[in-house]
Amino acid sequence: MTDWDEIVENIRNAMEAVDDAHKASESLRQYTNHSTFEAFRQRMRELEGHLTKLKVVLDHEEAFAMDELMDALSKVYSGHRADHRRTPRMDN
Repeated sequence: MTDWDEIVENIRNAMEAVDDAHKASESLRQYTNHSTFEAFRQRMRELEGHLTKLKVVLDHEEAFAMDELMDALSKVYSGHRADHRRTPRMDN
């Protein structure tokens, strides 16, 4: 999976996390108790994690683009991804 594929997946995950957080907030409004509050907090932590990953990419989008290009060129000419990067690899 390329960094761009990973970025697209992170965007999709963030959008799903927004939906989940919204559902949790509606549940919290309807049934205010410790359980629904904790569920809401958990969904918000998940959303924060996804948004943090996206912010790193957006803050360094040119560097990520160049690293992705270097990976592609290295793969064509040497059969493996580039050894040096200015940005961290997105894959886990």
